[in-house]
Amino acid sequence: MYMEDKTREIIRIVLSKRCGIQYASIDNRNAIDYIKKLDIVNRLLDDLPVQYDLENYHVTIDEVNITDNMYYVITAVLEYPKCENCRKALTDAVTGLYNRNYWEQIISDVTLHPRTQNFSLILIDVDNLKEINDTYGHTAGDKAIEIVGQAIKKCIRKEDAGLRYGGDEFIILLFNQDKKAAYRVIERIRKEISELAAGQGMNIQISAGAAYYDCLRNMGDIIKMADRDLYKEKRVKKSKDKQDSKKLKHLLQEIEKLRDELNKKVTLEGKGINNEETLKLSQKLDEFITRYLIDE
Repeated sequence: MYMEDKTREIIRIVLSKRCGIQYASIDNRNAIDYIKKLDIVNRLLDDLPVQYDLENYHVTIDEVNITDNMYYVITAVLEYPKCENCRKALTDAVTGLYNRNYWEQIISDVTLHPRTQNFSLILIDVDNLKEINDTYGHTAGDKAIEIVGQAIKKCIRKEDAGLRYGGDEFIILLFNQDKKAAYRVIERIRKEISELAAGQGMNIQISAGAAYYDCLRNMGDIIKMADRDLYKEKRVKKSKDKQDSKKLKHLLQEIEKLRDELNKKVTLEGKGINNEETLKLSQKLDEFITRYLIDE
């Protein structure tokens, strides 16, 4: 097992398609030495991602596509021959999407990538994860998160990036796509989640927001805009839930009123009350109960 006090022995280098150093966790001169020492350039010809052991290092090489530019991400770990955590360090275990480490260390690093000018960002939040956890347990909650991850992976392109930012929050980057395209992706994801959840006997509800980067100054701005868009949807849902709640409350009152009236009729039936009148009340009560069950 790789010890926590050895995490500083991880070396990270990012190369452009032409093998220029775009980022390194060490100085560039040492990075060049490691590129030669670990035979990085020749390994770029292999099908990526690739992992191999050399010179007491376990090396992982993967590709990242940002705004139609390919980058090679190299991770070299000293004295860790199996290094299962190399790829896991950037991947969420439940969904298989990129994780918050990827977001913080790769996407948001302005020294790593050129300023991006043409992409949309989607934020997704699982509305009822707490309810699922409380009702069915955390295993079901993990399954819900897994389903959302599966839906995201199925509904975005290879050049896009899907991330589980943490908990029930997800981020999607759609390169060369405007906000309208982002909303179309959101609806595809909703539909896919609904179908996958139904197959598991689950009900998973999400809220989502989108923003377009072209007219904004920095990544923080686009996240705030997408977040506002997401919470606008949550407010609409909350308002609708209140209206539905009032409607159901009124319906329940009508049901209780009819039930009491019907009980009185049945009690008095032997005293000359018309059976047809009782039947009509019973049918009306059935109608109200059916409406209540449908609306609920």
